[in-house]
Amino acid sequence: MATGGQMKFTEISDIDVEPGALTEWRPWGGPDGSRWRTDERPPSYVQEAHVRGRLAGVSRGRASPSWLATVFDLPGRLDPEAFRTALLTWIDQHETLRSGLRVDGDRITRVTLAKGEVELCGTPVGDYTDTAQLTERLESFFDRETDPLAWPAYACATISRAGSTTVCLGFDHSNVDGYSILLIAQEIRWLYAAAVVGSRPDPTDVGSYLDFSHIERSAAAEVDSDHEAVTRWRDFLAANGWKLPEFPAARLVEGGVEGGYEDYADYDDPALYDDMTAPQLSGDELILDAEQATAFDAACRKSGGSPLAGILTCLGLAGRESLGQDEFRALTIFHTRNHPKWARSLGWYVGLAPVHFPVAGPDTFPKVLTGAADAVKAAKPLSEVPFARVVELLGAELEPRFVVSYVDMRLTPGARYWKEWRMHTLRSRSHHPHEVYLWINRGFDGTRVSFRYPAVGNRATAARLYIDNAAAQMKRVADGGELTASPQPAAGAHPVTADMEAASC
Repeated sequence: MATGGQMKFTEISDIDVEPGALTEWRPWGGPDGSRWRTDERPPSYVQEAHVRGRLAGVSRGRASPSWLATVFDLPGRLDPEAFRTALLTWIDQHETLRSGLRVDGDRITRVTLAKGEVELCGTPVGDYTDTAQLTERLESFFDRETDPLAWPAYACATISRAGSTTVCLGFDHSNVDGYSILLIAQEIRWLYAAAVVGSRPDPTDVGSYLDFSHIERSAAAEVDSDHEAVTRWRDFLAANGWKLPEFPAARLVEGGVEGGYEDYADYDDPALYDDMTAPQLSGDELILDAEQATAFDAACRKSGGSPLAGILTCLGLAGRESLGQDEFRALTIFHTRNHPKWARSLGWYVGLAPVHFPVAGPDTFPKVLTGAADAVKAAKPLSEVPFARVVELLGAELEPRFVVSYVDMRLTPGARYWKEWRMHTLRSRSHHPHEVYLWINRGFDGTRVSFRYPAVGNRATAARLYIDNAAAQMKRVADGGELTASPQPAAGAHPVTADMEAASC
């Protein structure tokens, strides 16, 4: 089993996977490639940008894994044939898992397998008795098997023992977003339980990410440089020196921190500034327990904002108090599952948008929250135009460096059972000298922050101070808030559209 109480989004080295008999499972499309058919549906904008980024990394000898994974338990020792049936049924339900992207010169094309044409090869590896060795093997397995330039860009491992079986499923980011990862455990457990007793459940009707990609491309083709979203991105960038927001790292001074957006090379080792192999520190921490999280949400709504706006407000106040900032600037992630048919579909359904609002002077939480709420409202429509399309129209080279995400996971199918299933979500190790990502996730046990940031120099110290200060801000808000009941989805509404402003990854 994957031990641990609360569900985390972290690196695999941060969880303990109980040893047992390891089997590695790989999808297979047949011996000669004859099953593949050319598919005219294009990659989504984010998929194409991801693949081109991978190609650039390979050409520079700096290609790094970019996978997401889920780990959860099944009851008892594994029934291999039932698991094979469950996994193949699941692959048939999600067309993106039967589709691959191929690079042909400067073009990226798609090929797809029909339902029933994927086979599954299970390879017994052996019995593991040491957790550290098992974890290292799993990480290496996903690093190797999740290449977006190949198919499949995903793989599975099972660790079976007398009392339980741990399932580990890893995917290159081109196949899934953070919300997709949350959906998988319930689907696989349901299909496996049916297969164990010889039942064939009716297929789940889910939309295809390939269809979404085609629709997105068609809509984006109508967007030109005069489109309102492009104009607002242009204005935002012009006000920020034609750069995307960077984490407001600070100059460390004796006895404290001096804020500012000074050039990193002024106070960090210049050799580290563009070192793309620079390690990142990663973690996942509880910042509000269940009672505090409920109080925080209530305080935000009482002051006229959402929990997302409240979190951004606390980040802004943390920047003001710990780093001397008078304005909050970052990118945030919104889901693009704008139709019920995408609600349970696997894919990369996210859009980026800039948020910025003032935090200067003695303004208190309610006043700053008003600006943050307005910023969130203004940002959401911008996320509906693919970021890569905006970059294309502006003719700029832009790389996201400071990104904040918020998801209320309580309304996700199966969320109440994640603790029982010992479920965790994982991400690959990251190396980057600049990027700071904060994922704030609301669960039944409270609110957690998952993070990654440069592990070297003053940026590391500043990021740690920033996270601690933001957590303290949120606790202070919670202490003054009032309790309300946990939200319930509206009748007939899917969780994605009921109360999910932003999205993970």
